[in-house]
Amino acid sequence: MLDLPRLPVFGWSSFAGPRRSALPSILDRDDVLLTTSGRAAIALALRALDIGPGDRVLVPTYHCPTMIAPVVALGALPVFFPIDGSGAPALDLRSAAWDTPARAMIAAHYFGLPQPMANVRAFCDARGIALIEDCAHALFGRSGERDVGRWGDYAIASLTKFLPVVDGGCLAANAGREQVPALARQSRIVQLRSAANAIELGMKHRRLPGLNAPLRWIFAGVAASRGNRLAHSDEEARFGTEEHAEGAAAGSDPTRRWLADFLPAAKFTSCASAWTRLIARHAHRERIVALRRRNYALLASRVTGLPGVRAICAEPPADAAPYVFPLWVDEPERIYQRVRKEGIPVFRWDEVWPSCPDLEGDRGKLWSTHVFQLGCHQDLSLEDVERIASALAGILADADRRTSRSWSDLTPAFR
Repeated sequence: MLDLPRLPVFGWSSFAGPRRSALPSILDRDDVLLTTSGRAAIALALRALDIGPGDRVLVPTYHCPTMIAPVVALGALPVFFPIDGSGAPALDLRSAAWDTPARAMIAAHYFGLPQPMANVRAFCDARGIALIEDCAHALFGRSGERDVGRWGDYAIASLTKFLPVVDGGCLAANAGREQVPALARQSRIVQLRSAANAIELGMKHRRLPGLNAPLRWIFAGVAASRGNRLAHSDEEARFGTEEHAEGAAAGSDPTRRWLADFLPAAKFTSCASAWTRLIARHAHRERIVALRRRNYALLASRVTGLPGVRAICAEPPADAAPYVFPLWVDEPERIYQRVRKEGIPVFRWDEVWPSCPDLEGDRGKLWSTHVFQLGCHQDLSLEDVERIASALAGILADADRRTSRSWSDLTPAFR
């Protein structure tokens, strides 16, 4: 089984390379507000727009449920719109969503591959709809003639997907929109836990040479004295429901879990921890961009020709820093659990908001099960990426052998 981090982890290499990147980042902005998470930033943007009970908000059929939860938590009604084969809003498809008198629209740059936004901006302007540009997957990049995050009335982003932190999101207001009021500071214990979790994850993955052994003793001692672990798994430490809500107790109400981050409102009105603010200022961004592009390209070359899979985008645009490598899988249920058990860093948005409909011509509901989001972050080495590709190839080959054996066993019945 592979032992690879699903998301970036803290280590000395976090500070290697130029601090600034040639590719623009939302963090470059002087007016960016650092929130506790990307989903908290969505809630704050909606509240700044005075979205409330009965208001309608256009949201994509391809989503993590925590994109929809802040809409529902504020009493508004999510209206789902279709996406096309590139992940852009399918404005040319006939859909009741496009005729809905909505107050706002959330449009996303999936996988860190910037979408064209000019037509979405024009659509919103023509109807008086506020645009929230979801850059949770795109902390860096350009979309057309603008930097990502400059198309929406508000832009949101997620720091946990790109930086070695366990909390943090971004919110920025663009021309004509008011800035969100100052946020409260988190308690000292919460901030200490945030730093400790990030450091322990770095130690767990041996990213702190010279300190890994002493830190292991320190964390073991703290855990023993408290009777539990200070930090948990990568997913738990990074509030894993932001990726997907797998592993929930059978029979539990999923909407209740997804809404828990927003009720009461105090849960999303705090700023990011001091640790996250420190890393956001000092992490070397050029390394993040360059290594993500390198790892994406290597995965793309290795999956070419594998049976039953294909890259959603074979090569990242020049103005993109990928969040993940999106892989279309023809028969996802044959291999998904095996991929997870093998330790391959993978996400899938296979849980959708209960009211999300099946829309003619839409790709979103198909993507929720067929698209695997494979890790390609900066803390995966070339060897790690080769191991991911090799493990995936082995799983696919084994699945084909099992299928062949099954048909072989059935053959006598048809003779």
